[in-house]
Amino acid sequence: MPSPDFPLNVDYHAAHAPFGAFASFNCGLCCGVNGHPAGTPGGFSIGTRRPAAQNLYIGYRRGAGPWRLLPFLRPQADRSAEFTGDQASVERGLQVPFEVMAAAELTRTLGMASDRFAAGPFAFSLHSHFEKIGELRTVGAEREQLLAAPLVSALLEGDNRDSDEPMEILFGFEDADSGQRVLGDTHPDLAGFAVGTRYGFAALPGPGLRLNSGFNLFSQWRRDRRGVHLLGASAGLIATVPPRSHLRLPLALGFYQDGVVTTGLESRYLYTRHFKGLEEVLAFGLAHHGELVAMAEERDRDLEAQALSPEQRWLIAHSVHSYLSSTQLLLHQGKPLWVVNEGEYRMLNTFDLTVDHLFFELAWWPWAVRDTLDLFAKRYSYTDTIHAPDGRTAPGGLSFAHDMGVDNQFTPAGTSSYELPNLTDCFSYMTSEQLTNWVCTAVCYAGFTGDHAWLGRHRRTLRRCAKSLRVRDDPKPGKRNGIIKWDSDRCGPTGAEITTYDSLDVSLGQARNNVYLAVKTLGAWLLLEHAFGVLEEAKESKAAGATAALLAKSIAAHFETECGMFPAVFENGNASRIIPAVEGLVYPLFLGLRSRLSEGPELRHLTGLLEQHLRMAFVPGVCLDAKSGGWKLSSSSTNTWVSKIFLCQHVARELFPRSLSPAALAADAVHIRWLQSPITRTLNFCDQLHSETGEPLGSRNYPRGVSAWIWVM
Repeated sequence: MPSPDFPLNVDYHAAHAPFGAFASFNCGLCCGVNGHPAGTPGGFSIGTRRPAAQNLYIGYRRGAGPWRLLPFLRPQADRSAEFTGDQASVERGLQVPFEVMAAAELTRTLGMASDRFAAGPFAFSLHSHFEKIGELRTVGAEREQLLAAPLVSALLEGDNRDSDEPMEILFGFEDADSGQRVLGDTHPDLAGFAVGTRYGFAALPGPGLRLNSGFNLFSQWRRDRRGVHLLGASAGLIATVPPRSHLRLPLALGFYQDGVVTTGLESRYLYTRHFKGLEEVLAFGLAHHGELVAMAEERDRDLEAQALSPEQRWLIAHSVHSYLSSTQLLLHQGKPLWVVNEGEYRMLNTFDLTVDHLFFELAWWPWAVRDTLDLFAKRYSYTDTIHAPDGRTAPGGLSFAHDMGVDNQFTPAGTSSYELPNLTDCFSYMTSEQLTNWVCTAVCYAGFTGDHAWLGRHRRTLRRCAKSLRVRDDPKPGKRNGIIKWDSDRCGPTGAEITTYDSLDVSLGQARNNVYLAVKTLGAWLLLEHAFGVLEEAKESKAAGATAALLAKSIAAHFETECGMFPAVFENGNASRIIPAVEGLVYPLFLGLRSRLSEGPELRHLTGLLEQHLRMAFVPGVCLDAKSGGWKLSSSSTNTWVSKIFLCQHVARELFPRSLSPAALAADAVHIRWLQSPITRTLNFCDQLHSETGEPLGSRNYPRGVSAWIWVM
C-alpha cells in the first residue's frame, strides 16, 4: 500500500511508447474537467517535442443513456457548418449526449510498462512491451520483429454482468488537422482507422463491433452504411457488451515511418525490415496481443518486486515511459544504430544523458551503451589545444562532442549541434566533462558486462583519455594537483568551458575549479585505475591511482571548516553549496569499488568531509527548499534537476546515510508533487523544475529520469 504521504493524483500525462520507434500515444491529463489551459489531450505522435493535441474519446454507456468519457478531450463544436452554413447543425453538434468523468471518479495504476484507468464498470489500459536484450545482433529475426514492432497494445473493458441493458464501449480520437481513413478498405481483417500511413488503431472485426466517424462521434446523422463520413475528423470503434456479460476488446495502436529518416548518417527505422506498412504492424499487434501484454505485465512485476518505496517505484515508472518515447532503433548501412533523443530538445545521443541513462541501459540493452561509445570514439571525438585563464596555451588531447546532432540530423565528424565558441554559459563547450563521461561510461559498461575484449580494443583510447585529463589539470607535471583548470581552445578567446548543468548559475555551470567536476574526475581516475588493472597495465593503473589520491587531497584542501562545507567553485570567493559534490562517486559505487573509496588517507579524509558537507547541505534554505522541502542541487539556484537528484540520493543513501535528515529522506513525495504540479503534469516527465513550485524550467518530455534505475542495481 502507498505510504500516507504518497500523492494518489491520477491527473498527469504519461507517454506510452514502442521500443525504438520515437513515437508515443499520450494520455492521462484530465483536460475535460476544469481544463488545463497549458495542456493538450494527448493522442498519437511521431518525433514530436510535446504530447499530441488530439481529442480522445474513450468511455462507455448503458442502454440509451449518455456516453461517459474519460476526461482526455476538449469538446469541439460540429464542423459540418463550415460546409453547409447551417447553424442548426452546429447546435446539434453542441448538444451531443456525453458526460466527461471527473478525475475523482478514476482509479489509475501506472506500472513500468502499463497504465490502467478504471471507472465503475469500465476500464482502459495501455501496455508497452520490452524485455532484456543482451545482444541485439543475436536475438534472431523473429524475436527482433516482436521487440521492434512499433505499436502499443491497449484493452477496452466493459463489465456488464450486473445489468439487463446492453452496454457499449468506445475508443476513438479526433485529429482536426488530419482526416482518418478506414483500414478495412486496404486490409479487410482490420477494423479501425489510420491517419495516412503514419499511425492508427485497429481491432479484429467481429459481431457487435462497428465503425463510427464523422464531424462528431455521438450524433447518428450524416453517415454512410458503414457508419462513416470521411469528411469529419473524428473516428472511433464501438463494441457492444451484451447484458450479463463482460468484454475485453484488444486494440493495437500502431506507428510507421518509411524511408530515410536521418541525414548525415542516413538511416531508416529498423522495424521497416520486418513490416512493409502500418497495416502489417497493426495486424501483427493483434495477432500477438496476448504475448505483448504479458511481456508488459512482466515488466511491471519486475519493478514491483524491487525493495523500493511506492514513491520510488512511481518515479521510475513515470521516467521509463518518457525514456522509451525518446528512443530510436535505426538501420545504417544494414547495421543497428541506437539513438536516444533529448526530449523536447531532440538532440541525438547527448553524452550528458548517455552517462545518466547508463544504469538503465546496462540492465536492459547493454549493446546500446557499447555501440554509442563506439560511435563517439569513431566519429564524435576530437583532439584540441588548451589555454589557461592567464592566456598560456598548450597541446590538449582527446575529448568528445556534446551530442551527435539534432532533429534527425547527424552533425559532421567531431562536432555537435550544441557547442559554440566565445561563451561562458549555456551553449559553450563541455570538453572536460565529456572526457570524463566517456571514461565513466566505458569502464562501467565493461565492468558490468564483463566485456573485457571490448575494453582491450579501446586500450589506446583509455590511455589517451588519461593523458588528456592530466594536461587539462596542467601541461607541466610539477604543477598538477588533479583539478581541471584549463579550457579547450574550442571555447574561443573569450569563452570558458561549462558542465552539463548549463542552465544553472556558476555554482554548477562553470567547469574550471568546480567541486562537482573535480569529484567526477576523481571517479574517472578510480575507474581508469580499475580498467588498467583489468587490462594488466600495472604502470598505468598505479599512475591513475596516484592521481586519484593527489586529486582527493587537493579537493579536501578546499574544505571550509568554519561552515563545514565545500564551496561550489574553488575561486573568486564562491559561497554556493551543491549536492552534486558527491555525484561523481556513483560510478565507482556502481562498479563495486566502495572499499576503494576508503583506501589510503587521502580518500578516507575526503569522503569524511563529503559526508559532513552533505549533513550541512540537507537543511531548509541551503540545499533543501525552504518551502517545498525538495532537494535543491545548488543553494544559490531554484533550478533543480530531478534526474541528477536521483543519482545524488543513491550516493547519499549508500555512502553517507548519516548525512540524511528526516526531511531529506522524505523528499521523494515532494519530487512527485513537483512532477504532478499544474504545468509539469501536462508534459510527461520533466527534468528541470523550480524547487519551490515544481514549475517546469526546461527539459520537458525528457528521458533522463531513468537515472533512478541506479536505485535497484
